[in-house]
Amino acid sequence: MDLYLATDSGRLQQAMACTAQLAHMSYRIGPEGTLLASPLPDSLRGGLLMLSDEGGTYPDAPEGLCRTLMQECLRRRYAGVILDTAPPEHFCRILDETLFRQGRKLFLPETVAQFAPHGIVVVCTALTSGSLEDKLSDAAGKWGPDRLALDLQRMMIDYPLSAAGGSGVPLTVAQLHELAAGRATYFSRPLCARYFTYRVDSEARFVLFDDVQTLKTKMETAEKLGIRQGFFMLPEVEDLVQSLFGNQ
Repeated sequence: MDLYLATDSGRLQQAMACTAQLAHMSYRIGPEGTLLASPLPDSLRGGLLMLSDEGGTYPDAPEGLCRTLMQECLRRRYAGVILDTAPPEHFCRILDETLFRQGRKLFLPETVAQFAPHGIVVVCTALTSGSLEDKLSDAAGKWGPDRLALDLQRMMIDYPLSAAGGSGVPLTVAQLHELAAGRATYFSRPLCARYFTYRVDSEARFVLFDDVQTLKTKMETAEKLGIRQGFFMLPEVEDLVQSLFGNQ
């Protein structure tokens, strides 16, 4: 599988030691719809531009922003742009056409994929119910496997098992390792994830998580369907990155 590792500028050296296939999380839209960037080495070339709209606003007339993104792709020799949230329809259409004319790719969420006929649809593999194989099969049937990429989000979530339910609590790597120590874990084939249960005081808890093997199983499941692209993110897989990218 053609894998990218998403990283901010603070972890750039660590990421570059693992792979040259990087998605640079150093770009965001400013409050006035302009492109803002964290400092990157002048010599940096290749990979993808990863765009966030956190704290920013998409402009009503996005042509200028789309041209700026294209100019940055040309300057840095980026292969394209990945959008980490769902932008407005008009922006998706113009950016898709702008990048396509220059032979660049656009990766975007499935919720806005219909607005970008040349775009690559990013499908998250972190499931808490249902079947990953079914989800990927449905997406491949709708968009075609060549137009799909995986968001290989690492699950580390702690849920209550009470009848009242409740939302899950995200865990850090250290918290996951502490809870899992000495406990039997089990594999859910539909979810392609591991899990275990434990008790704290009188409450039963359920932890759903990914490790190297579950993430690789998710990739293998996708490859059987013809899906050949995927993304990991630092620091989410910081303790697994050598195993995931060691053969590149």
